[in-house]
Amino acid sequence: MLRKFAISSVVCILTLGIGACSQKLPLEEAGTTPDFSHLASPLDLRQFEVVSSAGGYRGVFLRLSRFPEAVATSDSSDPATIILTIDGPTGTEGDESAYPGGDSLVSQVRVARRPGQLQIILDLSIADPPQYSVHRMADWIMVRMRSPNS
Repeated sequence: MLRKFAISSVVCILTLGIGACSQKLPLEEAGTTPDFSHLASPLDLRQFEVVSSAGGYRGVFLRLSRFPEAVATSDSSDPATIILTIDGPTGTEGDESAYPGGDSLVSQVRVARRPGQLQIILDLSIADPPQYSVHRMADWIMVRMRSPNS
């Protein structure tokens, strides 16, 4: 019993001692918060990869530079496209860029930057868009498509 009391006393003293060593730093002015905006990177597409899987599905994995605020999707036919509109701070506006898709279904990936939005267009090599779903995973977005042959 005495041993438990001694151990708990030592733990209590150490806890109070460590707490007394910490100090709060005053803010510049009362009621203000530090500005961390300079630490945030603008929303952009860092990399993408098109992967075929068993079961007749394809995944387009889009790696972003930061977490998106919102993701909206649409599609169109003749030729088929899947359009992702991603909200977030984009920095500067830029011309549309096109990159080869490197896949028999995804012919190219286009990226357009507008204030507050990043638009990613998947150009497909078929007339109508296949069945697809979009999944947000932190700073990744996956577009899962059923191959037209399956």
